Amino acid sequence: MISNRCAAILAMAALAVVIPSTGCSSPGRQANERNAPAASTTSPTTSPTDSSTESPTESPAVSPSVAGIPARPADPPAVRRSVPPVRLQIQAIGIDLPVLPVGVASNGQMDLPPDPATIGWYRFGPGIDSTTGSVVLGGHLDSKQYGVGPLVRLRKLRPGGLIVVRSAKDETTTYRVRQIEQVPKTGLALDRVFARDGSPALWIVTCGGPYDRDLGGYRDNLVVTATPA
Repeated sequence: MISNRCAAILAMAALAVVIPSTGCSSPGRQANERNAPAASTTSPTTSPTDSSTESPTESPAVSPSVAGIPARPADPPAVRRSVPPVRLQIQAIGIDLPVLPVGVASNGQMDLPPDPATIGWYRFGPGIDSTTGSVVLGGHLDSKQYGVGPLVRLRKLRPGGLIVVRSAKDETTTYRVRQIEQVPKTGLALDRVFARDGSPALWIVTCGGPYDRDLGGYRDNLVVTATPA
């Protein structure tokens, strides 16, 4: 679990939603493209979940609350099977990242992969096979241990760009970018990000904006919204 680094930007959609106010990286070390490493092309050290062993989207057992933002209770949805993404590819900006399923840590934060060259998929939400609701991917912009990650290049995306998400069986879902926006951490439209119904969409969220030394993190989230191409 990561604390006081890249904001654990998102939280539960099933039983609750929460956004901590902590952020990425050490003070004075804001991400920039000059020292960003090349996008990783290696597979994660743990084997991705094959779609034959699809992850259920049952609600997590914890009901998180953190940083003074209360949990939002809701009836848990019925358990269903879902095809997890295992790779995120955005050719236009040189991103090729392994995707790992993540849940919610005991303190209520989304338990993101520690390496910013990896991105997490919120496993309690829809998978890439879903015809409704939002697939949510979140990752760190940078970290003290690993430095700046490829997600720093998300700000270079433009509406109309293509995003490819792959399954363990190398099946692909292609999305077209609709919007790239920077929003305050407390201003994220959580009902939209974590939607379980409605039109299918992909949300990619990381840190953004200025680094706040008092807060110990970035003030905003950088949010990419895309829909099936």
